[in-house]
Amino acid sequence: MADRHVVIVGAGPAGLLLAVYLLKRPGYRVSVFEQRADPRLTPQVQNRTFPISLQERGQQALRSISGLEQAVADRSTVCNGTIMHQASGKSRAIPRKMSSLMIDRLQMVMVLLQFLSDQYSSDQLVIQFNCRCTHLNSAAQTLQFEQPDGEVITHTYDVVVGADGARSKLREALVEQVNFPCEQTLIPDAYKSVFLTQPEDGAPLAVDKVHTLNLPNNVRMMLVPQGNTQLNGVLVFKRDHSPIAQYNTKEEILAFVQENFPRFGALMTLDEADALLSRPVANVTTVRCQRFHEGSNILLIGDAVHAVSASIGQGCNSALQDVWVFNQLLDQHQDNWSQTLPAFSDQRIPEVHALRELSDYSFPRNKLLVTEFILRLQLGRILNRWFPKRFPPFLFDLIFDSDLPYSEVLKIHQGWINKVKASTR
Repeated sequence: MADRHVVIVGAGPAGLLLAVYLLKRPGYRVSVFEQRADPRLTPQVQNRTFPISLQERGQQALRSISGLEQAVADRSTVCNGTIMHQASGKSRAIPRKMSSLMIDRLQMVMVLLQFLSDQYSSDQLVIQFNCRCTHLNSAAQTLQFEQPDGEVITHTYDVVVGADGARSKLREALVEQVNFPCEQTLIPDAYKSVFLTQPEDGAPLAVDKVHTLNLPNNVRMMLVPQGNTQLNGVLVFKRDHSPIAQYNTKEEILAFVQENFPRFGALMTLDEADALLSRPVANVTTVRCQRFHEGSNILLIGDAVHAVSASIGQGCNSALQDVWVFNQLLDQHQDNWSQTLPAFSDQRIPEVHALRELSDYSFPRNKLLVTEFILRLQLGRILNRWFPKRFPPFLFDLIFDSDLPYSEVLKIHQGWINKVKASTR
């Protein structure tokens, strides 16, 4: 029997991890197409890359492949908590029971590409970059891709997987052709990437903590250590209300950061201020679909069907968990995709819809609710330690330190989510 040919559209973390899982199974041949250039062959432009926090859900998906979790860990920074800074110089540490692996998205893609190229020959795996998906013909089971020179190439498939992010071309084709049920929403927040470097002799910001500082008007900066000297992060603000839009020079940008984010501004150079000024604003689109498959041979995973706000850092974790769950269902249904696909939709939809609620409404924007949030955190942890059967773990402890299904986390803390949601109306 000939190998089943799976075409994966999108060479991000979820698409590449799926390729790893499928190639570990007998009877598969995989082709991956990515519209961006090969990051191994081109300079890494730090415009819109961002740090990923891998917690238990994401780590579990990597752990199931021998050697992969360690390969990612070798390029990651271990973080065990968050420090919430204030402009006054005060700070509050929020420890975590379980450590997270912090890795830049581009670095994770590089690890997965290297892992695949080391293990599989071109007979089993083909990865092509600079290929933009332009057309799906589900009846003929073909996909068309346009290359930079304008040439259009056609590829056949037995199964096609859309892992091409929130702006998925494969999903767009399904919406157009079969009225695929999907809702897209531009969230209120936008961001610019920030890259800072600490001195090698005594880093002023702890290298095992995520660092955040919130300003009024929903402006905040988050920085994630990448090794002992690099800090990668984001400046987040209301869409169309960038706090630095009024500035035109790198000196003005530097002064703004130093005044409003003093601990972070002390690490910013004029060159980075200039880069921050010129970087594009990244808008974030959330995606909510009512099923994750079409027919018996089209699958969508990750941000292509359930992109969420990055506010609680679960987008990549949930996408990698998609792959882990799908592989389990392939085992359960003995690689019968016509049974596995609807089972995957049925199992994952309640989870990622719950994640959407958690991402949108776990952390409050109202100042009074922020104070209540801190009190809930402190008091809730004490009460849970003293009376664990009566008082459940704090909301973020369940999200970050466990693999409890998102739907169960939402059920436990529905009252708080409803309160935050009401405050946004």
